[in-house]
Amino acid sequence: MQMAEESVRAQERDPYTAFTNRVREINYGNSYFFRPIKISDLRKVDPFRACEYFNNCFKDPSTFTVVIVGNFDPTIACPLILQYLGGIPRPPEPILNFKRDDLKGLPFMFPNTVIREVVRSPMVEAQCSVQLCFPVELKNENMMEDVHITGLISKLLETKILQVLRFKHGQIYSAGVSVFLGGNKPSRVGNIRGDISVNFSCDPEISSTLVNIALDEILRLQEEGPSDNDVSTILEIEQRAHENGLQENYYWLERILRSYQSRIYSGDVGASFKIQDEGRTRVRNTLTPLTVQSALQRIIPFPCKKQYTVVILMPQSSHFKKLKSFVSSRDAKILAGIAGTAVFALSLWKYSQRAAKS
Repeated sequence: MQMAEESVRAQERDPYTAFTNRVREINYGNSYFFRPIKISDLRKVDPFRACEYFNNCFKDPSTFTVVIVGNFDPTIACPLILQYLGGIPRPPEPILNFKRDDLKGLPFMFPNTVIREVVRSPMVEAQCSVQLCFPVELKNENMMEDVHITGLISKLLETKILQVLRFKHGQIYSAGVSVFLGGNKPSRVGNIRGDISVNFSCDPEISSTLVNIALDEILRLQEEGPSDNDVSTILEIEQRAHENGLQENYYWLERILRSYQSRIYSGDVGASFKIQDEGRTRVRNTLTPLTVQSALQRIIPFPCKKQYTVVILMPQSSHFKKLKSFVSSRDAKILAGIAGTAVFALSLWKYSQRAAKS
């Protein structure tokens, strides 16, 4: 518990933690899954019950799904797996007995209006981070294709926003677009909810202006669509990432786990993997400027300026800087005039005193 408290206190001192916490609070409300842990929350936790729950999660090997990826010899690995995992005694009845279709989705609702907010935090070095978010809801009937299209759209938005903000205006340090689709329940029915977020860092003075430029670019893509060259570029980027991933263990591990956790999984991981791969191929073969434009209008709000959230992390001004800013403001001229009048009056009074003595 002491280590957990120290971890929470360290996060509370981090300016970026305050920023991300506010982003989650705005986008997901007071949902327990996204709510940051506070010291007061930790003190309500019974450590013995927490440890008991943790132990129960790993007591029943019949609920395990083990995925191992790498360059190893199965004849050596299998006996070790059977020894260390297969040797766990099975309880007389399941401890965690959940049915996937009975589980609920995360309780959150993205704001249905526009929210723009600034979070100020003390910093050693002044920096500014911006997060622009749009809600996403994928319909169940087109779920497989729309998941792949959403990934390609995120690459398009990242490419175009980077071109506009860095290469055209030269005003950002870095930019990225990420997709979160983890808000849905894991059943085979229902829509998928989440969000697409645009992140970039920049000069604090022009952060709001750059947000407006990014919104203008996204709206332009929705109204006019991307060019043929844009579509070719994102297909090439996606293909290169796919080919590079095939050489990495983490990529295969993620793909296998995703196949197992997919809605289409019905006991055969290989069949689920094949369906997902076929869905990716279909999306790539049918991707055109028109289909991308249609997806941009369908997957994120259209027009994009009607529903989004923006949170900007800004450095907290020091008292000295506030005073300096106040002195250099328009009102400072009035103060200077008053001070000059006071000096003149004091000089006149001293002159009259000397004249009286003489």
